[in-house]
Amino acid sequence: MLDVAFIHAPSVYDFRRLRHKHYGPISDVIPSTPIFDMYPYGFFSLASYLESHGYKTGIYNVAARMVNEPRLDVKRLVRGIKARVYALDIHWLVHAHGAIELARLIKEVHERPVIVGGLSATIYWREILESYPWIDVVVRGDTTEPVLLKTVEAILDGKELKNIPNIAYRNSGGKVKATSFSFIPATLDEYRPHYDLIVRVFARSGISNALPWSGFFQHPITAIITYKGCKMNCVTCGGSSYAYSKSFMRRALAVKSPKIIFEEYKEITERFKSPLFFVGDLQFLGKKFIEELFTLISSEKQDVELFFEFFTPPSRDILKLYSKAGERIFLQISPESPDENIRKRFGRTYNNSSLLKFLSNASSMGFERVDLYYMVGLPLQTPENVKIIGDFFEKTYNIAKGRINSFCAPLAPFIDPGSLAFNMPDKFGYRLLARSFNEHRKLLLKENWYEMLNYETSWMN
Repeated sequence: MLDVAFIHAPSVYDFRRLRHKHYGPISDVIPSTPIFDMYPYGFFSLASYLESHGYKTGIYNVAARMVNEPRLDVKRLVRGIKARVYALDIHWLVHAHGAIELARLIKEVHERPVIVGGLSATIYWREILESYPWIDVVVRGDTTEPVLLKTVEAILDGKELKNIPNIAYRNSGGKVKATSFSFIPATLDEYRPHYDLIVRVFARSGISNALPWSGFFQHPITAIITYKGCKMNCVTCGGSSYAYSKSFMRRALAVKSPKIIFEEYKEITERFKSPLFFVGDLQFLGKKFIEELFTLISSEKQDVELFFEFFTPPSRDILKLYSKAGERIFLQISPESPDENIRKRFGRTYNNSSLLKFLSNASSMGFERVDLYYMVGLPLQTPENVKIIGDFFEKTYNIAKGRINSFCAPLAPFIDPGSLAFNMPDKFGYRLLARSFNEHRKLLLKENWYEMLNYETSWMN
């Protein structure tokens, strides 16, 4: 018997019955399928935090099992997951249908407490608790390890929840209550995953259950979150500075120290010889931080591919620091549009000149590749603005001397709740087609991918 089972649901339950559904290009630039069968990184830190405090946990990626085994009996699988508490993620709003329905099944089968958490759950906590009585607690915030620990302790000991911060719950009388949103840690060092414990959780759960996504063995990649929060305000992003401040009470970055990031790097690369992605633009943390981190990493280089992302083009001096981290380094940046006016309106204020200079520097300095990401569905963007992306790729390809990939995908399926565009759509030229949690659940059941979108713009329907 587990103390806590972490469960990841498909975006739609049961997607296998939607035989005529056309998912289209809604997930082409992420590792998982259109079922969104990749669970959030937080499963690792939450599970290992509970393990370090003596609780027995498991991770069950039901979505990945359903993708890999089309005839899987989900109810039978759920019946075999024995736990005293069940925790599901509603981090991305695309799980508004699947997570709720899987939670209902868990409650029917086991009649045990069900907890949900994640950024979208944080925003929609009241609607979730008032609409779905089989969900007992919503854990709120971007960092919830100690909050979840206290919640699990209280549930298992039969104690009241009212003194635990950052949660919402239904009391014994059925009334929805919320506690103070007061746990907003300034550092993440204490809450990073410990991979010796994660390996134990994987072994206990079974590898087929704990896979991060369905195709992990075919295209493995690991990750390190370097900080939480943001200094930028991309208008559709639920992880922008505006969204973090308004929805998650975070007004400054929560940062891992270089030493802790390095320890995490060592633990991952010693166990998994797979590409490693560093989440977040390290430029936010300053040159001294970058120098310290890469001095540590260069002391124990591993033969793995390293991926780094930038939110603004780095200088040549910054790139020199990155070049110390390994022999095979890939860089990523999201200009969103070749049109500088559109990019600026979206929240990325750099010009094409600085972008092209970055590509030229990266090529001449021997970085393996730069990946560029573009989106369709932005403020001011017309069909003609989209067509120029191909021409711009040819230009960038020549400047980068072929060391480049470009990706273009629709902003799909949803504008993030909590973002500037979601909260003030008229200001940015959007018309929202769904606002509530339940309205998004209904959109996920639409037959065609473009009918799933929760918006249209003043420039494109």
